[in-house]
Amino acid sequence: MGELSGEKGGEILVPEQADGLTPVKTSSEEPVKNPALVGEKQASRIGADAALEFLRETGGLHQTLDPEANRRLIRRIDTHIMPLICIICVTGITQSIGLKGNEFNWVASIFFFGQLAFEFPTIRLIQLFPLAKYTSINVILWGATLACLAACKSYAGLLVCRFFLGVLEAAIVPAWVLFTSQWYTKEEQAFRVGIWFSTCGMAQMFGGFFAYGVATHVGKDPNAALKGWQIIFLFLGLFTAVMGVAFWFIMPDSPAVAGFLDKEQKGLHLERIRHNEQGIGSRTFKWAQVREALTDTMTWLYAFWVFAANIPNSIATSFGNILVKGMGYTNEESLLLVTPLGAWEIVALIGLTYGAMKTRQRLYFCIAGHLPAIIGAILMATTERVPALVGYYTSGGIPIGWTTILGLQSSNVAGSTKKVTVACIGTIAYTVGNIISPQTFQAKDAPRYLPAKISICIIYVLITIDLVVMRWVLDRRNKQREQEKEAMGNTYEAEENHEFLDLTDLQNKEFRYEL
Repeated sequence: MGELSGEKGGEILVPEQADGLTPVKTSSEEPVKNPALVGEKQASRIGADAALEFLRETGGLHQTLDPEANRRLIRRIDTHIMPLICIICVTGITQSIGLKGNEFNWVASIFFFGQLAFEFPTIRLIQLFPLAKYTSINVILWGATLACLAACKSYAGLLVCRFFLGVLEAAIVPAWVLFTSQWYTKEEQAFRVGIWFSTCGMAQMFGGFFAYGVATHVGKDPNAALKGWQIIFLFLGLFTAVMGVAFWFIMPDSPAVAGFLDKEQKGLHLERIRHNEQGIGSRTFKWAQVREALTDTMTWLYAFWVFAANIPNSIATSFGNILVKGMGYTNEESLLLVTPLGAWEIVALIGLTYGAMKTRQRLYFCIAGHLPAIIGAILMATTERVPALVGYYTSGGIPIGWTTILGLQSSNVAGSTKKVTVACIGTIAYTVGNIISPQTFQAKDAPRYLPAKISICIIYVLITIDLVVMRWVLDRRNKQREQEKEAMGNTYEAEENHEFLDLTDLQNKEFRYEL
């Protein structure tokens, strides 16, 4: 594989599986290939993409997709898929369960230890089982475990429940990356990731208002059967479990088995995503793709951003209310004042990802979103009350980087096993960063937490530089591919249906990276 094999029978044999190329005839006459036979032969390849089965059934022919039919198909996919992958929830606890000092830090961190422990098994399980069914089971159990937090009366009980919440969440980000790459073209993916990730901002707003209402109307009632934080956990947990059940019955495991598409629409969808150069996924686990993921520079550039950016993540999650209180506001005020962070996050994510979609310049728009966050971090570290609060809000631009990384993993990483591996490594980086995050907010530094704020300023600069390096590497690879293609001249011919052979982005020389 991947070597020139000399000439035989009037053919020059050029790299096949590794490079996505096929034998090119040296004579002036090209043989006429039977598309059905090509599709059937390719579909029998071990580990080929599931899309090849559909190509075999339809004769392996390319289909024409006119703009109006494409718009109708996108609308149909959006209405059936996007609402289901926008499931998220937000929680927040502290004094109500009697935590003191750094105990709250460990309750926050233990979640990510659970996620870290189960990330590598997830790589295999997410390919072994039907994607939507496996994900729905995790969502249902996650909701049930969250509801069980309402019964926790001790520090140890909280640690156990939080650990299992992390275990069950390990599959979510890799699954969401796979769903996005199955259903959307490269051009569409960045904006769709921005939409489903912006629901974190909606959850931030909803969670703040909901927590404020519960704290005001229930938390102050000494005769209430349940404490405010117990009601929050019960409601969010049961709601998530119900959504998990709906996910099982409604979300298709892949476009190949989507009940809301007929056979013709499925074929047209394959044509829509053909130029993604990665198909709809193979359930064959390939160790070679794991090795490639581990040695690919981009894997670790993605991972560094995710790791570093999540060290300050506590300002938007576990320590958001505490940080705002440290600016000089009351507990009740802080519950409301954290909500504009979610609003800014929604505006930044949808606005910047929409611009990235229109211009196909994801990383430039991502860098643009980081600059206000750097200014905001400086304001948080050097000012109090209103200026510091404004700085806290503008830090909501950093999640644009997370959506960009997820989008790049979806569109720029090909090969089913490699894609899952890269996504899981990114999630491991995410968990490690979040394990460290609460520990940067030490009780002795309260209420300003100045050391943590200074570290945030430094980290935001470093991850912005990382984005610049990413773009340089990807642009360089694209230019090298074009140069290699020009050098081969007329001897270069891409293999028929190579898009659906489950080749990696490094193996497939037709693959071009989104910037």
